[in-house]
Amino acid sequence: MRERSKDLRVRRTINSIRRAFFELVLEKNYNEISITELTERAGINRKTFYLHFSSLDDFVAEIEEEIVSDILDHIGKNAEEFDLPGCITNFYLYLESCNEVQQKLLCDDHYSFFYESVTEGVLRSAPFAKFFERTDYPSIVRSYTIAITYIYRDWLKNGKQIPFDTLTTQTSKIIENGYAGISKGKIPAK
Repeated sequence: MRERSKDLRVRRTINSIRRAFFELVLEKNYNEISITELTERAGINRKTFYLHFSSLDDFVAEIEEEIVSDILDHIGKNAEEFDLPGCITNFYLYLESCNEVQQKLLCDDHYSFFYESVTEGVLRSAPFAKFFERTDYPSIVRSYTIAITYIYRDWLKNGKQIPFDTLTTQTSKIIENGYAGISKGKIPAK
């Protein structure tokens, strides 16, 4: 993660940019957000924005890094212990605790690039490296991991018709059984 100035003016500027961006996320799709609109809403000029970020994508990458860190805080220990049900349950609890902007960034089809980048960040982390080492088919493990979020997104789209506990239990069964089928060895008992 980037090291930011402790200067109060810089922090205020960054916070203004973030607030403006989050407002725009709730109103628009990413490809509809311009630097001009963002800076006007943040009450700064374009030059000020470019003092801190090289592009809108650069700014968004910083938010992605923060969310990767948050997710790993919630599920990293479960991943290190090969606790698939714990990973899934705590990831879903994390998603449930997200504010409206975070949920849109992670679950809305128009922001799928954001979710994919966050997923890659989580999967490249040390706790998840072990999952890939235990199989000859890392791309299949990656696909299963991505399926976890698609199951959650579908649950949201369908109005959360099944209880949360059922969602996590059933998703865990699907993922555990699938992973066990391609694992090089037995998954350590919890």
